[in-house]
Amino acid sequence: MKQIKGILADIDGTLYFKGSPISGAIEAVEKLRKKGIKMLFFTNTDSKSPRTVFNRLIEYGFSIKEREIFTPIIALKEFLAECPDKKIFLVTTEEVKEEFQKFRQIKSSEVPDFVIIGDFRDNWDVSRLNIAFKYVLKHKAKLLGTQGNKYYLDRNGEPVIDTGSFVWMIANAANVAPKIFGKPSKEYFLQALKRLDLLAENTVVIGDDIESDIEGALNANIRGILVKTGKGQYYQPSKARIKPDLVIESFTSILEYL
Repeated sequence: MKQIKGILADIDGTLYFKGSPISGAIEAVEKLRKKGIKMLFFTNTDSKSPRTVFNRLIEYGFSIKEREIFTPIIALKEFLAECPDKKIFLVTTEEVKEEFQKFRQIKSSEVPDFVIIGDFRDNWDVSRLNIAFKYVLKHKAKLLGTQGNKYYLDRNGEPVIDTGSFVWMIANAANVAPKIFGKPSKEYFLQALKRLDLLAENTVVIGDDIESDIEGALNANIRGILVKTGKGQYYQPSKARIKPDLVIESFTSILEYL
């Protein structure tokens, strides 16, 4: 661990959970900064804008900079910026839809080049998914998923079906391979490393999700550290297919190793 110079830190379930900061996490971030550790706070949150994610952490008391936030929305916008002529169809929240105003969203009878499936919790209308499915199946639109989580834990700690489940449902029905932008996509972790400006061997991922955080990290050849908060509280080593490099009690515990 002596060669570690940077941390890719998950947010929900790792820094805060059920609407409150996890004990000691705010102080741990400050202590890590004093040690000279670079940090990027990356998340699969795709129902909110990156600015909202940043503001929430500030409201909780974390001292971070907006450029230290990395979300699937940022990654997706970077991808679309390289395809300015492509038309898109969005299944997202209205807040996230606003993030894509400068891109070519389809009108009336137009057909999209890309179908984007994100969190759409503000309008759980299955017809939106069916329209997306038709574009993918009949018109061969490329299916893009903001992230690959099967489920998340809400503010009460209860499981709720997440974006990845909807993306793979359409992918399976249309027999296509989607492009995933958030965790556990290897490319998402590599994008995060690039933003941190560090090599994989000098970085660790800390998160609470054994699949999206830890498996994603290992696929990108980054060491993965699982915290026993958030989803991590349900981790059972004897039954786990994925083995993290280290399991710690909470984000604060990383200070014992660096």
